[in-house]
Amino acid sequence: MIADRGAPLFDSGNTRDYNHATDSNYKKLRAEADALYDKRHKLSQQLQLAYKLGDGAKAHELSEKLKKILEQAEAKNRQAAEYVFRENNSDSAEDEIDLHGLYVNEAIFFLQNRIANSIRTNQSHLRVIVGKGLHSKNGVAKIKPAVDDMCDECNLRHRIDPNNSGVLEIDLSNTHENQIPSSWNSHGAGATINQPQQAYHGNAGPQYHQQPQNNQYHQQQQPFKTGNTIVDLLIKGLCMCLNSK
Repeated sequence: MIADRGAPLFDSGNTRDYNHATDSNYKKLRAEADALYDKRHKLSQQLQLAYKLGDGAKAHELSEKLKKILEQAEAKNRQAAEYVFRENNSDSAEDEIDLHGLYVNEAIFFLQNRIANSIRTNQSHLRVIVGKGLHSKNGVAKIKPAVDDMCDECNLRHRIDPNNSGVLEIDLSNTHENQIPSSWNSHGAGATINQPQQAYHGNAGPQYHQQPQNNQYHQQQQPFKTGNTIVDLLIKGLCMCLNSK
Protein backbone atom coordinates (compact mmCIF):
# COMPACT_ATOMS: atom_id res chain seq x y z
CA MET A 1 0.00 0.00 0.00
CA ILE A 2 1.03 3.61 -0.49
CA ALA A 3 2.41 5.25 2.62
CA ASP A 4 0.66 8.35 3.91
CA ARG A 5 2.55 11.62 3.56
CA GLY A 6 2.31 14.11 6.33
CA ALA A 7 2.83 17.22 4.22
CA PRO A 8 0.63 18.34 1.31
CA LEU A 9 2.11 18.30 -2.15
CA PHE A 10 1.33 21.93 -2.81
CA ASP A 11 2.69 24.79 -0.75
CA SER A 12 1.60 28.31 -1.64
CA GLY A 13 5.12 29.50 -0.89
CA ASN A 14 6.78 26.82 -3.00
CA THR A 15 7.39 27.95 -6.58
CA ARG A 16 8.23 24.37 -7.54
CA ASP A 17 4.52 23.67 -7.87
CA TYR A 18 3.71 26.67 -10.06
CA ASN A 19 1.08 25.72 -12.64
CA HIS A 20 2.35 26.68 -16.09
CA ALA A 21 -1.14 26.37 -17.56
CA THR A 22 -1.45 30.02 -16.55
CA ASP A 23 1.51 31.04 -18.74
CA SER A 24 0.75 33.47 -21.55
CA ASN A 25 2.55 31.26 -24.09
CA TYR A 26 0.36 28.28 -23.21
CA LYS A 27 -2.86 30.32 -23.32
CA LYS A 28 -1.84 31.84 -26.66
CA LEU A 29 -1.31 28.40 -28.25
CA ARG A 30 -4.64 27.07 -27.00
CA ALA A 31 -6.46 30.22 -28.11
CA GLU A 32 -4.92 30.00 -31.57
CA ALA A 33 -5.99 26.37 -31.82
CA ASP A 34 -9.56 27.19 -30.78
CA ALA A 35 -9.72 30.04 -33.31
CA LEU A 36 -8.61 27.64 -36.04
CA TYR A 37 -11.22 25.07 -35.00
CA ASP A 38 -13.88 27.79 -35.17
CA LYS A 39 -12.68 28.76 -38.64
CA ARG A 40 -12.80 25.10 -39.67
CA HIS A 41 -16.37 24.81 -38.41
CA LYS A 42 -17.47 27.76 -40.54
CA LEU A 43 -15.72 26.38 -43.61
CA SER A 44 -17.36 23.03 -42.98
CA GLN A 45 -20.77 24.68 -43.23
CA GLN A 46 -19.71 26.27 -46.52
CA LEU A 47 -18.53 22.87 -47.74
CA GLN A 48 -21.88 21.27 -46.98
CA LEU A 49 -23.61 24.05 -48.91
CA ALA A 50 -21.29 23.56 -51.88
CA TYR A 51 -22.15 19.86 -51.95
CA LYS A 52 -25.86 20.63 -51.84
CA LEU A 53 -25.48 23.04 -54.74
CA GLY A 54 -23.49 20.50 -56.70
CA ASP A 55 -20.44 22.76 -56.93
CA GLY A 56 -17.73 20.10 -56.99
CA ALA A 57 -14.85 22.49 -57.64
CA LYS A 58 -15.78 24.69 -54.70
CA ALA A 59 -16.29 21.67 -52.49
CA HIS A 60 -12.82 20.35 -53.35
CA GLU A 61 -11.24 23.75 -52.66
CA LEU A 62 -12.95 24.00 -49.28
CA SER A 63 -12.04 20.41 -48.42
CA GLU A 64 -8.34 21.15 -48.97
CA LYS A 65 -8.59 24.28 -46.83
CA LEU A 66 -10.25 22.28 -44.07
CA LYS A 67 -7.39 19.77 -44.04
CA LYS A 68 -4.77 22.50 -43.74
CA ILE A 69 -6.64 24.32 -40.99
CA LEU A 70 -7.07 21.09 -39.04
CA GLU A 71 -3.34 20.39 -39.29
CA GLN A 72 -2.56 23.89 -38.06
CA ALA A 73 -5.02 23.63 -35.16
CA GLU A 74 -3.70 20.28 -34.01
CA ALA A 75 -0.11 21.49 -34.32
CA LYS A 76 -0.97 24.36 -31.95
CA ASN A 77 -2.53 21.96 -29.47
CA ARG A 78 0.46 19.64 -29.66
CA GLN A 79 2.78 22.56 -28.95
CA ALA A 80 0.62 23.62 -26.00
CA ALA A 81 0.53 20.09 -24.58
CA GLU A 82 4.28 19.62 -24.97
CA TYR A 83 4.95 23.02 -23.41
CA VAL A 84 2.75 22.67 -20.34
CA PHE A 85 3.75 19.07 -19.67
CA ARG A 86 7.43 19.90 -20.02
CA GLU A 87 7.28 22.96 -17.77
CA ASN A 88 5.06 21.40 -15.10
CA ASN A 89 7.12 18.21 -14.87
CA SER A 90 10.69 19.44 -15.26
CA ASP A 91 10.99 19.81 -11.47
CA SER A 92 8.61 17.04 -10.37
CA ALA A 93 9.72 14.31 -8.00
CA GLU A 94 10.55 10.87 -9.40
CA ASP A 95 7.23 9.48 -8.18
CA GLU A 96 5.08 12.31 -9.57
CA ILE A 97 3.47 13.26 -12.87
CA ASP A 98 1.68 16.58 -13.28
CA LEU A 99 -1.26 16.61 -15.72
CA HIS A 100 -2.24 20.26 -15.23
CA GLY A 101 -3.11 22.08 -18.45
CA LEU A 102 -3.57 18.95 -20.57
CA TYR A 103 -6.76 17.99 -22.34
CA VAL A 104 -8.21 14.64 -21.33
CA ASN A 105 -6.82 12.57 -24.21
CA GLU A 106 -3.40 14.19 -23.84
CA ALA A 107 -3.36 13.50 -20.09
CA ILE A 108 -4.31 9.86 -20.52
CA PHE A 109 -1.65 9.42 -23.21
CA PHE A 110 1.13 10.75 -21.00
CA LEU A 111 -0.14 8.91 -17.92
CA GLN A 112 -0.50 5.49 -19.55
CA ASN A 113 3.05 5.57 -20.81
CA ARG A 114 4.43 6.91 -17.54
CA ILE A 115 2.68 4.09 -15.65
CA ALA A 116 4.08 1.48 -18.06
CA ASN A 117 7.56 2.93 -17.58
CA SER A 118 7.15 3.02 -13.79
CA ILE A 119 6.08 -0.62 -13.73
CA ARG A 120 9.04 -1.56 -15.91
CA THR A 121 11.44 0.16 -13.49
CA ASN A 122 9.79 -1.46 -10.45
CA GLN A 123 8.46 1.73 -8.89
CA SER A 124 5.99 1.04 -6.10
CA HIS A 125 3.60 3.91 -6.76
CA LEU A 126 2.90 7.03 -8.78
CA ARG A 127 1.44 10.31 -7.55
CA VAL A 128 -0.72 11.83 -10.28
CA ILE A 129 -1.39 15.55 -9.97
CA VAL A 130 -4.83 15.78 -11.54
CA GLY A 131 -5.90 19.13 -10.08
CA LYS A 132 -9.18 20.07 -8.45
CA GLY A 133 -10.96 21.32 -11.57
CA LEU A 134 -10.63 24.95 -10.50
CA HIS A 135 -9.64 25.99 -14.03
CA SER A 136 -12.18 23.76 -15.80
CA LYS A 137 -15.42 25.01 -17.24
CA ASN A 138 -17.96 25.52 -14.43
CA GLY A 139 -15.33 24.24 -12.00
CA VAL A 140 -16.06 20.62 -12.98
CA ALA A 141 -12.94 18.43 -13.01
CA LYS A 142 -12.39 16.41 -16.19
CA ILE A 143 -8.99 14.79 -15.78
CA LYS A 144 -9.58 13.33 -12.31
CA PRO A 145 -12.63 11.21 -13.30
CA ALA A 146 -10.92 10.17 -16.54
CA VAL A 147 -7.85 8.97 -14.62
CA ASP A 148 -10.08 7.24 -12.08
CA ASP A 149 -11.92 5.41 -14.89
CA MET A 150 -8.65 4.42 -16.54
CA CYS A 151 -7.35 2.96 -13.26
CA ASP A 152 -10.58 0.98 -12.82
CA GLU A 153 -10.35 -0.38 -16.37
CA CYS A 154 -6.70 -1.38 -15.83
CA ASN A 155 -7.33 -2.86 -12.38
CA LEU A 156 -4.92 -0.45 -10.72
CA ARG A 157 -5.45 0.24 -7.03
CA HIS A 158 -5.70 3.97 -6.45
CA ARG A 159 -6.98 6.55 -4.03
CA ILE A 160 -7.20 10.28 -3.52
CA ASP A 161 -4.38 11.67 -1.40
CA PRO A 162 -5.98 12.35 2.01
CA ASN A 163 -3.86 15.50 2.28
CA ASN A 164 -4.64 16.88 -1.18
CA SER A 165 -7.78 16.16 -3.19
CA GLY A 166 -5.97 17.27 -6.35
CA VAL A 167 -3.60 14.30 -6.21
CA LEU A 168 -4.44 10.70 -7.04
CA GLU A 169 -2.07 8.00 -5.81
CA ILE A 170 -1.71 4.80 -7.84
CA ASP A 171 -0.36 1.65 -6.22
CA LEU A 172 1.92 -0.10 -8.72
CA SER A 173 2.97 -3.00 -6.51
CA ASN A 174 2.04 -6.41 -7.93
CA THR A 175 1.14 -4.88 -11.30
CA HIS A 176 2.17 -5.80 -14.83
CA GLU A 177 2.91 -3.62 -17.84
CA ASN A 178 0.33 -5.44 -19.95
CA GLN A 179 -2.40 -4.02 -17.72
CA ILE A 180 -1.86 -0.67 -19.46
CA PRO A 181 -3.35 -0.26 -22.98
CA SER A 182 -0.16 1.17 -24.43
CA SER A 183 3.42 0.17 -25.13
CA TRP A 184 6.64 2.01 -24.38
CA ASN A 185 10.03 0.69 -25.42
CA SER A 186 13.32 1.39 -23.69
CA HIS A 187 14.18 4.14 -26.15
CA GLY A 188 11.06 6.13 -25.38
CA ALA A 189 9.33 5.53 -28.69
CA GLY A 190 5.64 4.81 -28.67
CA ALA A 191 5.28 1.37 -30.23
CA THR A 192 1.51 0.98 -30.08
CA ILE A 193 -0.41 3.72 -28.36
CA ASN A 194 -4.19 3.67 -28.20
CA GLN A 195 -5.47 7.20 -28.51
CA PRO A 196 -8.98 7.90 -27.23
CA GLN A 197 -11.43 7.89 -30.13
CA GLN A 198 -13.76 10.62 -28.87
CA ALA A 199 -13.11 14.01 -30.46
CA TYR A 200 -12.10 16.63 -27.92
CA HIS A 201 -12.25 20.35 -28.59
CA GLY A 202 -12.27 23.63 -26.76
CA ASN A 203 -12.42 23.15 -23.00
CA ALA A 204 -12.61 19.39 -23.39
CA GLY A 205 -9.59 18.84 -25.61
CA PRO A 206 -8.50 18.11 -29.18
CA GLN A 207 -8.64 14.98 -31.26
CA TYR A 208 -5.59 14.21 -33.36
CA HIS A 209 -6.92 13.06 -36.72
CA GLN A 210 -5.05 11.25 -39.47
CA GLN A 211 -2.88 13.68 -41.38
CA PRO A 212 -0.89 13.62 -44.65
CA GLN A 213 2.52 11.95 -44.46
CA ASN A 214 4.22 14.98 -45.96
CA ASN A 215 2.96 17.28 -43.23
CA GLN A 216 5.69 19.89 -42.79
CA TYR A 217 5.09 20.14 -39.05
CA HIS A 218 5.63 16.42 -38.66
CA GLN A 219 8.89 16.56 -40.55
CA GLN A 220 10.40 19.52 -38.79
CA GLN A 221 8.93 19.82 -35.31
CA GLN A 222 11.27 18.50 -32.62
CA PRO A 223 10.47 18.37 -28.90
CA PHE A 224 12.47 20.54 -26.55
CA LYS A 225 14.53 18.77 -23.90
CA THR A 226 14.11 19.47 -20.20
CA GLY A 227 16.96 17.47 -18.70
CA ASN A 228 14.36 15.30 -16.93
CA THR A 229 14.74 11.92 -18.67
CA ILE A 230 11.21 10.66 -18.02
CA VAL A 231 9.59 13.92 -19.15
CA ASP A 232 11.71 14.04 -22.30
CA LEU A 233 10.83 10.43 -23.17
CA LEU A 234 7.11 11.03 -22.74
CA ILE A 235 7.16 14.15 -24.92
CA LYS A 236 9.23 12.32 -27.54
CA GLY A 237 6.72 9.49 -27.51
CA LEU A 238 3.80 11.88 -28.04
CA CYS A 239 5.53 13.42 -31.05
CA MET A 240 6.50 10.06 -32.56
CA CYS A 241 3.02 8.64 -32.08
CA LEU A 242 1.30 11.62 -33.69
CA ASN A 243 3.88 11.85 -36.47
CA SER A 244 3.23 8.23 -37.41
CA LYS A 245 -0.46 8.86 -38.05
